[in-house]
Amino acid sequence: MGPPPVAPRRRVWLWVLVAIVVIFLVIPIAFLSFAPTAPSVVVTGINFQSPDNACGLDGATDYGFNASTSQTVSFTYAIYGPNATSGNGTLACQIMGVATSTPGFSVTGANVPLSIPANATQDLSYNVITPGSSYTGVLTIVVT
Repeated sequence: MGPPPVAPRRRVWLWVLVAIVVIFLVIPIAFLSFAPTAPSVVVTGINFQSPDNACGLDGATDYGFNASTSQTVSFTYAIYGPNATSGNGTLACQIMGVATSTPGFSVTGANVPLSIPANATQDLSYNVITPGSSYTGVLTIVVT
């Protein structure tokens, strides 16, 4: 004699168990696989503009970054003055403000005014708050 046949009630409970696993595990995983991704910010590069060429920063560039929307990203740069025209060294300079002209972005917490003595370096720090929606492109920082 072989094993006894599976009782019909056991088969029903087995199917109920399979259904529960599908509902609570398989469906949510499938949903997450096809759900749209959260908006993101991809800054492909940072361009510095300075109408008065503060500390020689007009035209400087930096690498970009990836962030989430509405995220605060901190920056710190070692700043020195422009090269002296005669002899070695750098000239003294000042940075009075840091802002952005890129729509959707804002700059906060800059440690300005910042005075950099001749032949010395000071850290310029500020935060960039990314836009509330997706963005891909260049970020322009304006230094005065």
